[in-house]
Amino acid sequence: MSIGLNAIHAQRIASQSPPSCLRFTRCLTAIDSSRSLREGVSFNMTIAKYVVATVSAIALTSCGETGGELAAGAENTNAIGNTSAPAAAAPTASTWNGGASKSLDIQVAHPNGVVLQVTSLQSRVTDTAVGIRVINGRTQEVDLNRFPNNRNGFLLLESGERLYLSPPVSNARLTIPAGQTFEGELIFLGRLPPVRSGVLVLNEQSSGDAQYSTTPGFRIDLPLSDGAK
Repeated sequence: MSIGLNAIHAQRIASQSPPSCLRFTRCLTAIDSSRSLREGVSFNMTIAKYVVATVSAIALTSCGETGGELAAGAENTNAIGNTSAPAAAAPTASTWNGGASKSLDIQVAHPNGVVLQVTSLQSRVTDTAVGIRVINGRTQEVDLNRFPNNRNGFLLLESGERLYLSPPVSNARLTIPAGQTFEGELIFLGRLPPVRSGVLVLNEQSSGDAQYSTTPGFRIDLPLSDGAK
C-alpha cells in the first residue's frame, strides 16, 4: 500500500516536472531576448555615436581645408596686389604764383569821384581772390555790380577766358555808401592759371569816364607776368 502511494506520488511529480521546466525555459528565453534587445540597442547607439563623431570630424576637416584655401586665396590676392604697379599720383592744379597771395599796388580814379585800389591777388583751387579798397568820394552811393544777374563783373584772361564775379549775398550790387570806404576781397569763380596778363572788369556796360554816373565802369590791367613763372 505504501509502495502504491509512493508510485502515485512519483507519477504526480513526473507529471508536474515538465510544466515547471517549460516555464523556466520560457523565462530564460524571455530574459535572453530582453538582454539581446538591450545589447542590440546599446550596440546600435554606439554605432550611431561613432557615425556622428566620424561625420563631425569629416565636416571639421572639410571646413579647415576650405578656410585654409580661402586664407591662401586672400594671401595670393594680397601678394598680387602688392606686386602691381603703384597708382599714379593725382596731378597738381597749376595756379598763378603757385597759389601764394601776392601784394599789388594799383590805383584807378574814376571821374565821378570813386577811387579803386587793387591790393592783392591770389589764385586758389576753386576761385581767385582780388583784394580791393574802394573810396566813394561822392555824395551819393555807388554800385560796382549794378546787374548781379548779368555777369558784368569778371577777370578777363589773355586767352579770352573769363572768371566771373561771385558777389556776397548780403551786398550783391557791391553798394558803397556816400563818403564811405569799402575794403575786402572780390571772389571770382575758378582758379587763375599762370597767365601773363589779365583785366579786372566791373560794370562792363557802364561808362568809364561819366562824371555823374552812380555805376562807374572799371577796366584795370593786372600785372601778372611775375606770377606766371
